[in-house]
Amino acid sequence: MLFAAALLAFGFQNTGLEEPWALGQTAASTAERHATEIAMSVLADGGTAVDAAVAAHFALAVTYPNAGNLGGGGFLIYRKSNGEAFFLDFREVAPANATQDMYGLAQAKASTQGWLAVGVPGAVPGMAAAHARWGNRPWSSLVTPAAELAARGFRVGERLHKRFARYEKALAQDPLTGALFAPAGKAIPAGFLLKQTQLARTLKSVAADATAMRRGAIIEALVENSRKGGGILTLEDFENYQPVLRPLHTISWHGLEILAPSAPSSGGVFLTQCLHTLERFPLALWGWADPRTIQIIGEATAAAFGIRNRWLGDPAGFDFDSADLIDLEAIRSRAKRLSPKRYTPPQKQISITADESTETTHFSIVDGYGGAVSLTTTLNGNFGAKVMAPGGFLMNNEMDDFAAQPGAPNQFGLVQGRYNAIRPGRRPLSSMSPVIVVRDGQVDAVLGSPGGPRILSSVLQVLLNRYVFGMSPFAAVAAPRMHRQDLPPELRYEEGRLRGGVASKLRQVGQPLKPLRAIGYISAVFRDYSGELQAIADPRFDGLGMVSATGEPKPRAQPDGSKLKSNLD
Repeated sequence: MLFAAALLAFGFQNTGLEEPWALGQTAASTAERHATEIAMSVLADGGTAVDAAVAAHFALAVTYPNAGNLGGGGFLIYRKSNGEAFFLDFREVAPANATQDMYGLAQAKASTQGWLAVGVPGAVPGMAAAHARWGNRPWSSLVTPAAELAARGFRVGERLHKRFARYEKALAQDPLTGALFAPAGKAIPAGFLLKQTQLARTLKSVAADATAMRRGAIIEALVENSRKGGGILTLEDFENYQPVLRPLHTISWHGLEILAPSAPSSGGVFLTQCLHTLERFPLALWGWADPRTIQIIGEATAAAFGIRNRWLGDPAGFDFDSADLIDLEAIRSRAKRLSPKRYTPPQKQISITADESTETTHFSIVDGYGGAVSLTTTLNGNFGAKVMAPGGFLMNNEMDDFAAQPGAPNQFGLVQGRYNAIRPGRRPLSSMSPVIVVRDGQVDAVLGSPGGPRILSSVLQVLLNRYVFGMSPFAAVAAPRMHRQDLPPELRYEEGRLRGGVASKLRQVGQPLKPLRAIGYISAVFRDYSGELQAIADPRFDGLGMVSATGEPKPRAQPDGSKLKSNLD
């Protein structure tokens, strides 16, 4: 009963379940094999997409430590089979002791590494809130598989080893992180059986009671470590954290309904800006590879990034009507000033050498009742702040997503404005953009990506590939991508995106170019033209997508509080 009481304290209660007689085809795509398999087992047991998402989220905290997390946060979009849809914001917040000028020039690195970079995490409260409202499998059954996986260990793959090696010096600076991932200052090798005993104990505590990540021994030890490391987290920060149900951003486009997140995500505004800007240009006629297509997509995304960076942040700080940012008449008027034959330089020039992190992770799930979850979660940079809580989990460096030094670039090269300034209790602006596409009342696609600002351009291009250029689900994800934000001014592109003499033609209109190894990593579920689900793991990476055959109907347990109405309705 302690856990049930805790869920009521979060302000989330179950508001009704899907019909128990409609279990059909299920699908899941994540960035890591164990997480996908655990999600699919939950779906096979009759769980909702939210149940499977909770289980996958905790599994990724074990096997994907560079982005999967207990010490971070994220965004979740859930669409039920009856058409109801929700956006849950469980993003980190600035600690109560945060100040706008806490990162001076002498402390620039402090916003990315160390305890001062850490925002108050929302991962566990977010998962608990989602489960309380929309889950039907017992909470402990969703967390325990991750606890068992942490205890028995898993073999470190070559890709994860390379991540450890790339950051071994930074990881070794923290005693707990170094002891686990870089003992004696050297990254653990590929093939190593990584057992995380302390994380397993933490997950067992969370399985028994989600408030273990709100108060008690785990949080007390974490706050003490923060204090010793120069951080500003307090017990009250964790006690007061709340996930938030926010308005869903809905885009009507090409006969589709696109469900996207609202602020503090920039996804909804960015996609609205770009999709409706590009409507006036005959992209399908020009074709995917045409230089006009490439240039005008870059022009549209650069303009949308300019609006994002100037105007967006935590909506609690807005002193304007955010509906103005998605006014279609204004968007179409601005679109008239863009041309596929002209490069528009940024208004402000600045030298940026920041490395863009790709270390967020996204997964997409469709359950056997027609419900779907699109969830993106992150520590922000690779391995977050590179510091570990005594509970065995890494902490985020999300404070760098604020305009820590307004007018200067963050680690992703984004130069942001006053609406994203640091304020206690505020949430930083995010590029995370989980998306669900609905066609004729049925989920047609679930997708999202890691990649910092490249998330936005990656999601946009997959939508264009599928619904404008008519690509198959796999081709829509696999096709080479490009990225252009307002600053830096280059159009960055993957090998194969600029074919033939396209690069030369783009340079002729003044467009700076820069090759990039990979842009984004999409985990998606699509419905093909026959109505069957396809789970796509981006071939740029080594994730796993799985689809089940149609299952047998299973009875579904009714959790405590299922007849109660949420106080957020």
